[in-house]
This record gives sequence, C-alpha cells and structure tokens, in this order.
Amino acid sequence: MATFAYKARDDRGLMVQGNIEAATQRDAMMQLDSMGYIPVSTKEIGSPDKAFSIDDYLLKFQRIKHDDLIFFTRQFQTVIRSGIPIVTGFRALEEQTTNQRLAKAIKNVAQEIDKGSSLSDALGRQKGVFTEIYVSMVRSGETSGNLEEILERLSTLLEFQMRTKETIKSAMRYPTLVVSTLIIAFFILIKTVVPKFAPMFKSANVELPLPTQILLFINEVLQKHALLMGGIVLAMCAAFFFYQRTKKGKYTLDVLKLKIPLIGVIILKTCMSRFAFTLENLVSSGIPIIRTLEIVSRTVGNEFIAEKVLEIAANIEKGKGISKPLKDAKIFPPLVIHLIATGEETGSLEEMLKEIARHYDREVTYTVNRLSAYIEPILTVGLAGMVLFLALAIFMPWWDMMKTMRGGG
Repeated sequence: MATFAYKARDDRGLMVQGNIEAATQRDAMMQLDSMGYIPVSTKEIGSPDKAFSIDDYLLKFQRIKHDDLIFFTRQFQTVIRSGIPIVTGFRALEEQTTNQRLAKAIKNVAQEIDKGSSLSDALGRQKGVFTEIYVSMVRSGETSGNLEEILERLSTLLEFQMRTKETIKSAMRYPTLVVSTLIIAFFILIKTVVPKFAPMFKSANVELPLPTQILLFINEVLQKHALLMGGIVLAMCAAFFFYQRTKKGKYTLDVLKLKIPLIGVIILKTCMSRFAFTLENLVSSGIPIIRTLEIVSRTVGNEFIAEKVLEIAANIEKGKGISKPLKDAKIFPPLVIHLIATGEETGSLEEMLKEIARHYDREVTYTVNRLSAYIEPILTVGLAGMVLFLALAIFMPWWDMMKTMRGGG
C-alpha cells in the first residue's frame, strides 16, 4: 500500500484535499470516485528518492528535433487508429525511437498510464519534451474522443513550425557565413599583415592616407589593449545574454526586432502565420477560446505580440468578441482583422484562420526569398568595399614612398 496526496471536488464543486491509502494511483482515484468526489489530481508521497544517474542527467541536455517529435506523433496516431492499447503501443514506440531522451519520456508516459494517470497528464510531466500546445491538444482529444484527428492536427502543426524555422534559417545561412568570414579575415590581416608594414609606414616621410591611418589606429589599439578590448567584448556579450533572458529584456528586443527594416516585416508575417495556424488548430480541437489564446501567446515567438494576444483574451472574456479586440491591439494587419471578422460573423472562423495561415505562410517564403535577393548584392558591395579599403590602406603609402624616392633621386 502507498499513500497518495489528492485534490478533488465534492458534489458542490468545492475543492478538497488530503491523503488516501491505495495500492496504485488508479485505485486511489477509484476510491475517491466511490466516496462521491471528482478526482482532480493524485500524487504518491513518501516514496524513496531515485538514485542519481549521470546518464539520466546528461540525457536532459539532448535536443529533441522537430523530426523526432513529428515521427513519434505519426506513429502514435497509427497506434490509436489500429486499436492497440496505448501502453502496449508506447512500449513498442520506445524501442523504435532513436532519440534517447524522447525514448525515456515515452517509457515514463507508459509507466504513468499504467499507474492510472491520464495520457495528457503523463505527457505534461515530461518536462522539456512535450510543449503546452501538445499536452492541451491531446487532453482535448481525450475529452472529445477524437484523439486520432487531434494527432493528425498536431503532426501538421509541428511540420508547419519546422518548415517556418527552416525557411528563415536557410535564408540567413549565406549572409551569416559571409559576414563571419569577412570579420575573421579582417582581424587576421590586422593581426598578421599590418604589424609587418606599420613600422615602415610610420618612419616614412610621407603623409599617410586616411585608410592607412585608420588601419594603423585599429592595429595600435588591438596591439596595446587587446586584453581590455577582449574583456569589454566578452562583458558586452555576457550582459546582452543575461539581459535578453529577462522578461523586460526579451520584450524590449522583440519590440526592436519588429522595427528593423525588411527583417521586421518577416518577423511580423511569421508571427501572424503562427498565430493563425495555431489558433485554428486549437479552436478546431475544441479548446475554449480564452485558454486557446493563452497558449497561442506562448507560441507566436514575440513577447510584444504575445502581450497583445493576452490583451485580446482579456477583452474577449469581457464579451467583446474577437475582431474588435484584434483591431484595438493595433498590431494585426487589416487582412487578419477583416478575415477573422468575416469568419466570426458567418460562423466560418476556422476556415478563415486556415486561409490566413496559408496566406502568411506563402508571404513569409516570398519575403525571405526577396530578402535574399537584396542581401546578396549588398554583401557583394560590402566585400568589395572591404577589399578596396585594405588595398588602399596598404598600397597607397607605397605609391607615395616610391614617388618620394624617385623625386629625391
């Protein structure tokens, strides 16, 4: 026998809590039900702590990719469709999963269900593995009895999120590589090439051109104050790292991101696409609109827009509908407001949200491709400008020195 701490509601809907003796969690819930209570949660107490395992600790840092989660969700859907018991299906999925962290989470879920936990509660206990959207949609599927359809929607949602991230990452890969290479090349030249010419240029009886003066100044600063400059750069990076992890810092940076030329448009369109797609899937899953918006606010990827979504949820709770709070937020484009208002009036909100998601999905791809087309010539001009600057800085003094020598000869 084990002792379980429980929370339950009585016949008047009031919350009660206490301890109960039972062999398993399932037995504890059945006892509460026979006592006339509606079980809310049960948790075993007084159980011995698990021994520390370095493997389990390191497993927490293993990344679960979108591919892993999509593949698991598709397999899970197959298990439900075939009528195989969930615990049996999960044990089979555990053996087929190559990601060790996900495999352990699947094993834990199977054990939790075997003890009497619900599927959604078991998934929710796997910290850092299954998102709030994932757990909420599964809970909705459990309640409504259409878990197979919910898992299909989840797979589509995960595939959409992966596609959006990959589109942006692929567009930024080339510019990041070029800029990084330019910076590294510049510092290598400053550190290795310029010191060999610097004494000669300084001792020459010629007026050094501006590019050479700038290059010598940078070289001198790096030679004399390399540690100080390195310390300042590290301190600034550390300050930025910790600042952007604070709530205020993340909010401020997300506001600034939306104001960056070209980039801000892409971020806004990506957020609108996520907002519409996630909202449509959660609404279709039968999750209440207020709860849906609370979840959506944590998935749009921008704290400023997330705050606006929460304001919309608060206004809807006051009975103001959806379209008017959207308009009052002053961040959503007219297209989004118009289509949602039309869907609200005609009873086709899900279809309108789906159309918004499709539209902005196409817009993100188009805008990213157009940005790439703009960035390539800018980078080419930047590369040419840097090469020209270095060439002038190094060779112009030589030309002046040669002229002086010829004139003196």
